[in-house]
This record gives sequence, C-alpha cells and structure tokens, in this order.
Amino acid sequence: MPVMVVFIGAAGSGKTSLVKAYGDWLVKVNFQRVARVNLDPGAERVPYRAVFDIRRYFTVRDIMAKYGLGPNGAFIKAGELIASMADEILMEDPFRDPTRYDYVLIDTPGQMEAFIFRPASSAFFEKLLDLASLVGIYVIDASAIEGFADAVTLWFLGILTQIKLGFTIIPIINKIDAAGDIETVRLLIEEPEKLLERAEEEAEIGLLSDIAPELVRLALKTKQALRPVEVSAATGKGLEELHFLVHEAFCNCGDLT
Repeated sequence: MPVMVVFIGAAGSGKTSLVKAYGDWLVKVNFQRVARVNLDPGAERVPYRAVFDIRRYFTVRDIMAKYGLGPNGAFIKAGELIASMADEILMEDPFRDPTRYDYVLIDTPGQMEAFIFRPASSAFFEKLLDLASLVGIYVIDASAIEGFADAVTLWFLGILTQIKLGFTIIPIINKIDAAGDIETVRLLIEEPEKLLERAEEEAEIGLLSDIAPELVRLALKTKQALRPVEVSAATGKGLEELHFLVHEAFCNCGDLT
C-alpha cells in the first residue's frame, strides 16, 4: 500500500517548498515513484508538477467572485467544496490508482485553521484513509520562534491537529537555517520540564506565567516518542531524518525516537 504524506502548517511555514524538496529527494536518492498533490486553491503558483491540482476545479478568487466572500470565507468554502466533491476528486490520478506510486505528497492550504479545523477536512481525510497509509507532517516555522510563547503556541497547534484528524502527526522544524530561538523549540519537544525556567524568565506577570506550568505538563503528556527533526527545504538538511520518521510511523514498533 502506498504512503500518503499530508503536509500541514501555518501560512509561510514552508509546506510547499518542503513538498518539492522532499519529493525531489525521494526520486533522486531513493528512486521512489512520487506524486504531488496541491489542495491549496489560493496558491498563485507551486514549484513542483502536481499530478492533481485542486485549482483545476476552483481557485479562491473563483469562490470569492461566485459567492461574494472574503479570503477567509473563501478558504472555508473551499474546504466544504473539497469534501462535497471528494468522490469526484478521488477518481482523479493519483487517488484513482495510488498503487502506481510509492509516495503521494499532499500540500494543504496555508490558512490551516480554515481548512484543517473544519468538519469538511475530516470527511475528506477519512476517505483517503481507505486508499492508503496516511501520515501528517506538521511543519513548525523555526523563523517564527522568538521565545517561549511562540514555541508553545505552535507546538500545541500541532497537538490540536493530531486530535482533530485522528492519524499520526509528525512535528518537524522547518527553515532551520533561518531559526529564531530554536533552542526553545528543542526544549519543548525533548525536555519540556526545563521550559519552566525559560517561562519564568519571559512571562513575569500575566496569563502566560499562570498557565505555563500546566502547558509544560501537557507537553510532557503528549510528548510520546516524538523527537524533533530539523529541516531546511532550501538546503536539504534533515530530509533523510524526515524520511526515517515517515517510515517509522508505519513500523510495528511505533518507536519514533
């Protein structure tokens, strides 16, 4: 059964560049058969050849004009349209016969809150689970981390994504070559208990200082066996480690350390 890898992350996290870089690496280094899918109707362009591109059906501009919606409303409507057209979409390559490929890489909209956290996305991914093994890559933008609050916000958005979608989600740290405060992210994933010291230094008085201990305890509960993978789509750093985790996600041992 082929592996479908869903790339999820906030706008600007580098999902699209990572889909290209990881796909190129799979082809050139591992000699794999790879199909790329673009599910972002708002993309002006993508740097890879998409076997399936949702823009064949509609774009965000189309939806805004047809339904009189703003950009955010159009992305929400796009998710609903993808779900309602799921059977039609799944008759297209590569979904029609995914066994032709070893890996199907799926690029999702940058406005993840308007897509991932809507009921329509769950319905679409449930259908994908019937076709192939499915794993998610949650992309954390290293350049967006400047302290404890940033790291906690992005990390727990990934936890919520796992809860919402119900399949394995692997967190990775992208743009490592442009990292802000990458040490905070590493602590959050590897040694979250040490983040209490960092939180006390940054938070002083306020909501963050009040809830920091609870957030760290929750991080410890949800840490499981995941380890950070530091990646740069620009330089290719970490792609082999990323691939190892994708492979391990389907291993019977389930050990992602």
